[in-house]
Amino acid sequence: MRFNYEELCNIDCPDWYDEDEYTIIGSDDEHVPQLRLPRRAKRDIVLNDNVGVLDSGLVELINNLDLNSKIPGSGKLKSGVWRRKTTSLSKPNNKPTGPAPANLSHEPEIFLSLRQSLAKSISTKLETLEKDNAERVQEVKNEKERIRKEQQRIEEEQKRRAEEQARIKREEAERQRQKAEMEREQQLEEQRRKEEEQKRLQEERKKQEAIEKKLKAQEEAKKVFGLTDFRKVEDTFKHYKHKIKGIKSEIVEPVKKDANLKSILSKHKRRINPKFGQLTNSEQHLVAISSELSLLVDETKANHLGYQWILNFIAKALVSQAETEVRVKPESALPLGKLALNLLARYPELLDFLMARFVKKCPLVIGFTCNIDSEEGRYKMGWKRAQNDSWEEETSYDERMGGIATLFSVITRLPLPPDIISSQVHPLPIAHSWQMLARFANTPTDLLTNTHFVVLGSWWDAAAAQFVQAYRTQAHKLLRLITNELTNAVAERKYVGAARLRILSEDYETSGTLKSFPEMSA
Repeated sequence: MRFNYEELCNIDCPDWYDEDEYTIIGSDDEHVPQLRLPRRAKRDIVLNDNVGVLDSGLVELINNLDLNSKIPGSGKLKSGVWRRKTTSLSKPNNKPTGPAPANLSHEPEIFLSLRQSLAKSISTKLETLEKDNAERVQEVKNEKERIRKEQQRIEEEQKRRAEEQARIKREEAERQRQKAEMEREQQLEEQRRKEEEQKRLQEERKKQEAIEKKLKAQEEAKKVFGLTDFRKVEDTFKHYKHKIKGIKSEIVEPVKKDANLKSILSKHKRRINPKFGQLTNSEQHLVAISSELSLLVDETKANHLGYQWILNFIAKALVSQAETEVRVKPESALPLGKLALNLLARYPELLDFLMARFVKKCPLVIGFTCNIDSEEGRYKMGWKRAQNDSWEEETSYDERMGGIATLFSVITRLPLPPDIISSQVHPLPIAHSWQMLARFANTPTDLLTNTHFVVLGSWWDAAAAQFVQAYRTQAHKLLRLITNELTNAVAERKYVGAARLRILSEDYETSGTLKSFPEMSA
């Protein structure tokens, strides 16, 4: 008997097959293919008693097929029930009978071959299925492991980001807190500083008013030389020395602590400092430099501390320029003095800083004199230490004092700019020159040094002509007093400065005219 594999493996059979005409082996559980063994087709049925029963050997072989070892599943294969729709011999035979199987004795060998083929095919398919299934299971496991690791990585990344965000928020909150605390402290400090500054300004204003009142009284009493109250002169000296200390503690040091303000002021300083060395004998150039300096100073007005710092720097720069350039070229004091006067007229607060610097470097401008036998005395009189820690040479000291006195004298004799002369009072009027000369004349002879006469000679070159125009007869008297009587009092000391002052006086007496610095060109 021949069998088709598809027919045996649960493939749809032709319509002319009757389900009672084939035997089903196996179960449809877990998608296990059923084995169908077709019986003879209806058209081949032979109606006799022998064809209705299978050979016992064939039945035994089929029943011995152990397909459970090759097919997955929990139950055993259901044994096929061999049914055949028999036809009773007593009934008439309506169909033609075919020939009986010719060789039934060979059916066991055929089924043995069939079983072996089926077993091999099923085994191969099952091995393939098991291999594919194992690979699929491993892929699923790998994918699950990858997903698990990716999820773990994402969770760790989210956790790290959350921690980083929390840390950033904490740091930002701390910065905001510190910033608020600093701002509050700065506000308190600024308020305290303003109160102290206001109090200090009130005190200085009172002192300045007292000094101005005294100077005014002296100016009104030009004819009276009188005796100088040197205790008051010393009080004025101490006032400006105290001012220098206050500048350091209340302006310079606070600016050093404020990095931002210090940086801004340093840039202003680098732009301002060269201007003083760029002055020439040209009025037009002087106006340009004055405008540039005014713009730079105005930029600092919004910050009171920075404004004071820049005014103090300008005062230092003016006096320093007098120490270096004016000492060797006295006529350069004229453009420098005009620049200083323009700034003093525009910024009245500059006067206190400038006078403090003048007095610190050259206290003779206010007529202060002390004994220089001690280190303290020399420091008070503006002496400097050399690089080897010894005191500077007397010649160098005299030249420095002469340069500073020249600038001071020029400022006192210059008129205010025409546009403000009727609306403002001169910050350093010619009365300061009168005051200096009168105090020199009343200085005890034992305190007079060559420096006093060097300063008087520098003043003569810078302001004597304008002094005579201002005070006329009284000026002549005072000039004779310092050039004759004062120089005679120290004649035995052979001071070079005193000798030069006498020569200047004799030239004036002979010619009747006083020479002055050449006026600036347009």
